[in-house]
Amino acid sequence: MVSSDRVFKVLISLLYFIVVIISAINMLSISQKLEELDIFYKHIFSLGLSIFSFVSGLIISNFRFRGFLFIFSIVLFIASFILSVHTKVAGLEVFGAKRWITIFGITFQPTEILKVASAISSAYFIALRREKFVLIFILAALNILPAFFIAAQPDVGSASVFFVIFLLSLLLSRISLRLIFLFFVVFSLMLPVIWKYGFKDYHRKRIQAFLNPESEYLSTGYQTLQSKIAISGGGLMGMGFAKGEHSKGKWLPNLHSDLAFVSIAEDFGFIGVFISLIFVFGFIFSLFFKAAFSDYRLSRIICALTGGIIAFHIVINLLMITGLFPVVGIPFTIISFAGTHNISISFLVGICAGISRARPRGIQESEFLLG
Repeated sequence: MVSSDRVFKVLISLLYFIVVIISAINMLSISQKLEELDIFYKHIFSLGLSIFSFVSGLIISNFRFRGFLFIFSIVLFIASFILSVHTKVAGLEVFGAKRWITIFGITFQPTEILKVASAISSAYFIALRREKFVLIFILAALNILPAFFIAAQPDVGSASVFFVIFLLSLLLSRISLRLIFLFFVVFSLMLPVIWKYGFKDYHRKRIQAFLNPESEYLSTGYQTLQSKIAISGGGLMGMGFAKGEHSKGKWLPNLHSDLAFVSIAEDFGFIGVFISLIFVFGFIFSLFFKAAFSDYRLSRIICALTGGIIAFHIVINLLMITGLFPVVGIPFTIISFAGTHNISISFLVGICAGISRARPRGIQESEFLLG
């Protein structure tokens, strides 16, 4: 009989590679429409690193490395947090935000690595079953603290991901719903302060453009309107591979990054979008299914967190490109030209694919977690 661990490993891996193939085909179309083949070559290189990262996660998820994985996540969290703070001072400024840093000629986003480190560390501390108030403090240190530093870059999109990780962590740790409700009350009371001091002018303009895009047609609402035009132009069957007229006319800024999925809608229409999303959400649900059927506490938590992080990125990106959410710079996982994000998330997915659903009998969870 084939073990359920092997079934989930094959299922998650298969769906992951299908999404990678969709991404490669779509980026080839985008690069041809923009007449910039360098975009495709760079994306393929990035996907290659993502696959390597996926395999690394697959290997490190083995029981023999369980103690090392915990130590690795803590060290990675500290290092990436320091780099994220340093980015605020010496990072590369793009579109008014300092999100990237260059080390030894390699440009990357430390915040994307920090997301992964935060998710793994949070999963371990929840699995260790710390006292509830201590656990809340630890989870806040791992997620809320980085969120405020990252929002100051300013990068509201990435900061929001840490709030999602924090919320999911609270739910998975079975902390009292009263405490979670109290957190939301405090957060709601802070919204006026966040609006005034946490957002830059261009953030506020994006929200205003979301509420009334036509009023900001030539500035912050331009991207949303052009995206909606391109999507509607695809119709039922699409215009064909690399034949999207709106993309060819270069009306869409940053088509290869946050708007990458628009190209699928324009080239292959509603049918192409439907088929692509079946595989994408099948990939996400495979992570949730493994979480639901896992007896091993760490496996359950880390699969649920990974599925939640990916789902948040994809749903928000889809809402952004259809004008149902303000543009906040959140990429479509794997599909978008987002090297650091895709490589980091692939490592998490590899861990989810490889980690066992159950621990050996007769061994305490806390003892087993740390080796």
